[in-house]
Amino acid sequence: MPGARETLGAPLQRVIDLFEAREERWGTLLVLAIVVGLLAGCLALGLHAGTERLVHWLAPLAAGPGGIVLPACGALLGSWVVVSLMKEPAGHGVPEVVRAVCREGGRMRPRSIVSRWLGSLLHVGAGGSAGLEGPIVHSGAAVGATIADRAHLDERRRAILVACGVAAGIAGIFHAPLTGLAFSMEIVLAEVSALSLLPVVLAAAVAAALAQALHGDSTIFAAPLELSVSSTDLLLCLGLGLACGLGAVLLTRGVGWMDRLGGRLNLGRLGAPALFGVGVGLIGFFVPKALGDGYSLIHEVIAGDLSAGPWLLAGLFAAKLLASSISLGSGAPGGVFAPSLVLGALTGALFHRVIEPWIPGDQLASVGSFALAGMGGMVAGTLQAPLTGILLVMEVTGGYGASLALMATTVTSLLVARRFERWSIYMRVLAEAGDLLRPGTDQRILADVRVSECLDDAVLPIHEGMTLADLVRVARRTSRNHFPVLDEDGALVGMLELSSVRELLLDPELARVTLVGTVMQAGGARVSADATLAEALAQFDAANAWVLPVVEGDRFLGLVSKSTLFGIYRNELRLQTQEG
Repeated sequence: MPGARETLGAPLQRVIDLFEAREERWGTLLVLAIVVGLLAGCLALGLHAGTERLVHWLAPLAAGPGGIVLPACGALLGSWVVVSLMKEPAGHGVPEVVRAVCREGGRMRPRSIVSRWLGSLLHVGAGGSAGLEGPIVHSGAAVGATIADRAHLDERRRAILVACGVAAGIAGIFHAPLTGLAFSMEIVLAEVSALSLLPVVLAAAVAAALAQALHGDSTIFAAPLELSVSSTDLLLCLGLGLACGLGAVLLTRGVGWMDRLGGRLNLGRLGAPALFGVGVGLIGFFVPKALGDGYSLIHEVIAGDLSAGPWLLAGLFAAKLLASSISLGSGAPGGVFAPSLVLGALTGALFHRVIEPWIPGDQLASVGSFALAGMGGMVAGTLQAPLTGILLVMEVTGGYGASLALMATTVTSLLVARRFERWSIYMRVLAEAGDLLRPGTDQRILADVRVSECLDDAVLPIHEGMTLADLVRVARRTSRNHFPVLDEDGALVGMLELSSVRELLLDPELARVTLVGTVMQAGGARVSADATLAEALAQFDAANAWVLPVVEGDRFLGLVSKSTLFGIYRNELRLQTQEG
């Protein structure tokens, strides 16, 4: 690891050398995971503290008429930092992390460490209806990718360090290491193995320990004391899960609708955040609780302090849903977790208010218990990651007693959301662009390898003016049965298979007078050198062929066979899934 000494320092390098001297290659990954966990944890804590400070500073301005334009200013400045200053694509950042793992081998630019970190601080701190989780996931992932590059790690270990940064960022922002682990496995890596699990666990634990050392062992939200749920409550949670699944679909589609609206209006990369930010400000002017990350609102709902009837809760839910859809759909940096938690808590409280008159008081759990279950259900439905939804709520509230209610709600919510939306709010854009290619899957392997890497260039081309007798002399020098036919200028004009002219070859008289150009297969299917394996296999199937010529324009480069493609596929599969 030639670059690690300057990057990590001599003491840490000696530890790495000790691990490698014992041929325990995973040891290097564990040491680097600690470094990633520390750095990503510091970024998460700094982002949370900085946003709280900015909210406090801007509170006097937000309380007056200036609060209408304040979210627009924050969205505009945050987007300017990401798009214009740092030259990165707009958005909350998680899809870009998944794309980096799927398509770029885990490579991310070092500037990504600060781009969405600073952009989300400005956007959310000024009242944008979004969270900090997506941007800190992006920043933490960039930390892991940068350290992996400096340590000259291979593609698989680089992706694991990216997942370490993601887990550490979530663990630091929420004080929730298990949630960070689940999120990185469900969303980023989409796999669980010994090689990937241990470093990610270590990074998440380091970041959570750092958060605990600075802020104590308290949870972000205090769960109600009475968390016992009866069989009646569990049955009701199935209905709550249905409501959460529909709410998740509304949020997912709302963000997509706003994104497409910005494109149709042709507002530009900065025009949409500015204009849409005014819309968020107007919503906040009439419903102030709809602005920001909404954590204070969650506190009220869980504690049962929000004395609101069903219609008021429904109005608050609609305002938050619209504000979050506008904020996230505008392209301004911000996270999905916080809006999902707020909407889930409101859904649980509204559900409790609606069914309360129909259920005897001693058979119904508290409104806080239903709010917790709703939070997990909404996160699971929006992210389509049930384990993340369950663990997040239990860790940020300490509500482990509501685990059964959380499971019932999240599973139902996920099933409902998948019924209407095939992809989560993170994966939809990637899937539509064809970038959702997981390592080790058919789609990834078939997209990674090009036909130019599979060429059989040890072939003997023949010319259309040759006779079959000349072909016999050429065939004696090779074991191939397929011959490309070229014209006088060297361009491919057809293919000839020995079996198709076998009877003519066995008759010496006919072989001496029959020209190759009269018996070849003219034209025919051919494969471009830059085609992927998937495209090549489609052409093999369409032509019902076993061997095809590879060309660049009209220039013949070589032959490619199905057997060669399958052999390379097996090798690539082994490389992408190996543990060592």
